[in-house]
Amino acid sequence: MEDIYKYKLAPDLVITYVNRKPQLRIPSQHRRFEVDSKVMSVVSAFTGNPEETSHRLEKTISKNTIQAIVNKLIDVGVLISANEQKQSQTSEIVMEWAEWGESTWFVHLESRDANYKSSDEVGEEFMESSGSPPPTYKCNCEKSNITLPKPSTLSNMTISDALTLRRTYRNFLPESIKLQELSDLLYYTGGILFTNSTRFFGRVAKKVAPSPGGRHATELYPVINNCEGLERGIYHYCQKHHALHLLSKMDDVKSFLGEALYGQDYFLDASVTVFYTSVIDRIKWKYKGARIYRLMHYETAHYAQNFCNYSPR
Repeated sequence: MEDIYKYKLAPDLVITYVNRKPQLRIPSQHRRFEVDSKVMSVVSAFTGNPEETSHRLEKTISKNTIQAIVNKLIDVGVLISANEQKQSQTSEIVMEWAEWGESTWFVHLESRDANYKSSDEVGEEFMESSGSPPPTYKCNCEKSNITLPKPSTLSNMTISDALTLRRTYRNFLPESIKLQELSDLLYYTGGILFTNSTRFFGRVAKKVAPSPGGRHATELYPVINNCEGLERGIYHYCQKHHALHLLSKMDDVKSFLGEALYGQDYFLDASVTVFYTSVIDRIKWKYKGARIYRLMHYETAHYAQNFCNYSPR
C-alpha cells in the first residue's frame, strides 16, 4: 500500500455521470469506464492527503480490495506515475489551456487523433442500421412565406480581388439594405445551389459553403433593422424555397441586439444581423462523439466567411 501514492491521476481525467452512474473518462485516450462507489472512493483518495485518506478508506474497504482497484486503474491509465504525469504532452495541454476552461482541452483531446472510419465503412454501417436522414433544412413556408427575389449573378471579380478587398467593419451607414441585396447575401451564405444523390447517405444539398458530410446543420436567422419592404424583426431563412418566415415583429431591434450580443453595440446600426444556429441531429445522424461539436463550429465558420466576403456594392 505504501507505493500506490507514487501514482497520480491522469491530468485529463474527467468524471461524468450517465444515467446516475459515474464514469471515468480519459479524453486523450478516447476511453471511458463505468465504475462503482468503491472505485470512486479510491479515485478520490488521490485528490487529497494520501495518508489521511487511506486511513479513512481502510475503515470501509479492505487493503486487498483497494490494491486491486489501484492496480486496475494503473492498467487502464487512470493512474500514472508522478514522473510520467510531469513529462506528458497531455499535462502540458491541460496546463497551457487552463485559462480557457476545461471544455476547450476536453473537446480537443476527445476529438484529436480519433479512430475515424472511412466513408465506405461508415456507409456500410448506415445501410445496415440507420434510418432515413433528417432533413437538411427547416421550412415554415406553410405558416408564412415572404418570397425573396431571385439571386443576382455574381460579378466577374477574381478570387484574388475578393480576398484582398475583404474588410471587417464595425461602423454602419444609416441606410436600408435592398431586398435584392438581402436575397443575395442569404443565398450565397446558406442557400441550396442543387442536390445530388450519394451512395450511402441519401440526397444531400450542395451550397456555396462546404459542410462536414454534406449534413448542413446550420440555420440562418436574419434580424432585420432596416430593409426595404420588410418589417423590423426576427426572421428565419428557408433554404429550400429561398424565402423568409417572420418569427417576431420588433419595434426596437437595437434593444434586442444589445442584449443578444452582450452589449457589443457596434452592430446596432447594421441594417441586417444574421444569427447562426446548428441542428445537431443532422450531424449526429452520421458522426458520433465529441467530434460533432468541432464540426458544427467548422461549418458555421464557413457560412460566416461567405457572408462577410459577399459585398453587394
